[in-house]
Amino acid sequence: MERPAAPHPSPAGDAPASGRLLGRGYQGEVHLVQTEQGPVIVKRAIGRGPALALRRAMLRRERAVYGLLEGIPGVPRCLDPGARGDELVLEFIEGRSLRETRLAPAERERFFAQLLELIRVVHAAGVGHGDLKRKDNILVGPGGRPHLIDFGTAVAAPRGAGPLRRLALRQVQRMDLNAWFKLKYQRQRGVPAAADLALYRPTPVEDVARVLRRAWRALTLRRRRKARRAGRD
Repeated sequence: MERPAAPHPSPAGDAPASGRLLGRGYQGEVHLVQTEQGPVIVKRAIGRGPALALRRAMLRRERAVYGLLEGIPGVPRCLDPGARGDELVLEFIEGRSLRETRLAPAERERFFAQLLELIRVVHAAGVGHGDLKRKDNILVGPGGRPHLIDFGTAVAAPRGAGPLRRLALRQVQRMDLNAWFKLKYQRQRGVPAAADLALYRPTPVEDVARVLRRAWRALTLRRRRKARRAGRD
């Protein structure tokens, strides 16, 4: 999986925080910034006091995760690995999110096989993404190859990590594989392949979340509201 040549912007503290605003989240703002070497993604911590300090810590944590994933095709490169400022500068990946992409059956099979391979490589590096259920965190890049972005909620357990950290990593990695299975077979007819079905093992956290979601839907009459809207349309 080839990667485009990386631009080399200034260190994070000097990188421009202007550019096109792509969104705001729990870590702050995400901008697409044009540099002399090409476009880059800049995550910027915003706020004041404890909120700003927390977001700075989250960016430092994410920067450390990218350090563990350095050189893995399909993962954006961190372009300011030694910085400790309010910004995290990442390689820009040209592509569309999985949410915005419709894959033909043959393309779909190839894409999800490559995505599973990428997830396994990330796991072998001691990292679990933790939020692959969001299709916006999976890009269909050049050549239809998968890329993973937004490691803000990732769990990492490098060598020497304690038993609790390793346990948390295993749970998150299991959630990654479960998310891959759900995304591949979402609204698909037929019986899943036996090898794929063997990968799907919901964690206790996911079991509890599923029960809570069902209870919430029943409480808020979600299905009835959907049926009414469909009837009006």
